[in-house]
This record gives sequence, C-alpha cells and structure tokens, in this order.
Amino acid sequence: MRVLQILLGLAVLAYVAYCLITQKVWIRKVFAWRTRDEYPKVFLMNIALGTLIAAWLVARPFLND
Repeated sequence: MRVLQILLGLAVLAYVAYCLITQKVWIRKVFAWRTRDEYPKVFLMNIALGTLIAAWLVARPFLND
C-alpha cells in the first residue's frame, strides 16, 4: 500500500512538472490542453494543489512510522 501511495504521488508530481515545462494544463470542459494564458487561475490552482497532494502522498507513509 505504501509503495502504491508513493508511486501515485510521483505520478501527480510528474504531471505537475509536465504542466510547468509546457505551460499548459488539461481542461476537461473543452477536453483539450490549453495554455497558461488562456486559463491562468486554473493553471495556478492545478500547480498548487497538485504539488500539495503529491507532497502529501509521498511524505505520508514516512510520517506514519
């Protein structure tokens, strides 16, 4: 279970890194990638929440010991 949780956290972190590098975010409303300039609030929320969720998923197994 711990390994799965860490892998999921790393996958979320990889998605966040991809969004930062390409400056794009996946928008479900239009079912396509859109740029940071088109959806600035969604982009920032995606980066912030994605980073927090990834950090929590990766750190949590080590904090429970």
